[in-house]
Amino acid sequence: MRLALKFTAALIVGIAVVMVVNTLVRVRREVELFELDQKQDQRIMGKTLRDAIQTVWLTEDEAHARAVVAATNTDDFRVRWRWLDDLQDGGGATKADGEAEHLAATLATGQEATLVRHDRDGDRRYTYVPMTPAGSRPAALELSERASPPRSFIRASVVENVLSTVSIVSVCSLIAMTLGFWLVGRPMRLLTDKARRVGAGDFSGPLRLGQRDEIGALAAEIDVTSDRLAEAQCRVAAEIEARITMLEQLRHADRLKTIGQLAAGVAHELGTPLNVISGRASLIVDNPTPGTSTGDARIIIDQTERMSRIIRQLLDFSRSRGPQLTRHELQRLVADAVEILSPLAKAQHVTIAVDAREPVPVEIDPNQMLQALTNLMVNGMQAMPQGGKLTVSVGHRRARPPADHGGEEANYAYVAVADGGAGIAADVLAHVFEPFFTTKDVGEGTGLGLSVAWGIVQEHGGCIDVKSEVGHGSEFAILLPDASA
Repeated sequence: MRLALKFTAALIVGIAVVMVVNTLVRVRREVELFELDQKQDQRIMGKTLRDAIQTVWLTEDEAHARAVVAATNTDDFRVRWRWLDDLQDGGGATKADGEAEHLAATLATGQEATLVRHDRDGDRRYTYVPMTPAGSRPAALELSERASPPRSFIRASVVENVLSTVSIVSVCSLIAMTLGFWLVGRPMRLLTDKARRVGAGDFSGPLRLGQRDEIGALAAEIDVTSDRLAEAQCRVAAEIEARITMLEQLRHADRLKTIGQLAAGVAHELGTPLNVISGRASLIVDNPTPGTSTGDARIIIDQTERMSRIIRQLLDFSRSRGPQLTRHELQRLVADAVEILSPLAKAQHVTIAVDAREPVPVEIDPNQMLQALTNLMVNGMQAMPQGGKLTVSVGHRRARPPADHGGEEANYAYVAVADGGAGIAADVLAHVFEPFFTTKDVGEGTGLGLSVAWGIVQEHGGCIDVKSEVGHGSEFAILLPDASA
């Protein structure tokens, strides 16, 4: 509606300017026509009076002729008798340089003369008509009246034009407002509402303006664009859902892969308590004494609980579910990971050292973050095929996220996994988090471990910082928002 008001205001101003200019031009033209008519009337009147006065002058005498001249005077129209030889000293004559001489010379040739002079009453037009009866002293009739139309005439013209201007502006304003609201204001309001709904993600409700003009064409294009955006939105939603499903499947597959790697170590780990249980059970059978039975039974219970705990951890680790954030301490997370991976570490002759000197609380999904941490630890073990020391440290660190992750330097909670392997070359380091990228031999890895860990940490609002030097090992640090405040 504001656009229609602007167009209406611009139209009103334009019409008003045109009407004002037209009024000025009309008034000026009427004044010019008045002056032209006045000039012609004075000459005609002068010639008519001259003929009549000359006749009286010749037939009777100068006194009667002067009486006729005096009788023709009115308040606005004046007629005077002037002798040419003393015209320079006549009343009302302006002492302009050369004016009187030029006037006398013109009249002496028998031609009329017209000029405008300014006196106490304003500008007056003077017309001189020569009278030269044979044998008489040269004279002239001086006719004068106001040189401009009366103020009442000008005022009436101005009022008439002002009324016309107001009428035209009012009618045009009403028409412009009506057309502006119907053809511009209403369609623009509908277009604005549609744009807001599109901005909010609502592509429904097509525009049906019913106008076959530029605005109608714009509305039709917006409808077509909205339909295309709605289709694209559906496709994107389907692709996102498919990607989420695929990521979950990849993570689950990675968990199953890790469990497969742990199978040998778990079998060895379960074998020891099973041997203890079997031995104690044999003692109970061979020596059924009350004291011995109670002690052996307690040992059997402890070993059974140990086996159940290992199996439960593996089942929890392999179970696929969505993120459920809870307040958790990284020390507990590291302890769970070490307990799960200790059989694999023993099998690969790797010693796991934990450096956790203070509580570090974070908001995480323990199951998913456990998967990310175990992936990094398994990756570190695989970097030391001949065995070695794997250091897992926990604490607070002020760091700047990697350049590809973005963000300002801030305080983070971290858990870092450092190995003593061969390190990673710079050209390989840039690709370590890409899915299916691996430097291991065929059959030794899928290239999903680090990629899955990266995705899990990103979903927790964190990132993974990597430091590596060829020949001196690597450190993968999980940086998470600090929840200690």
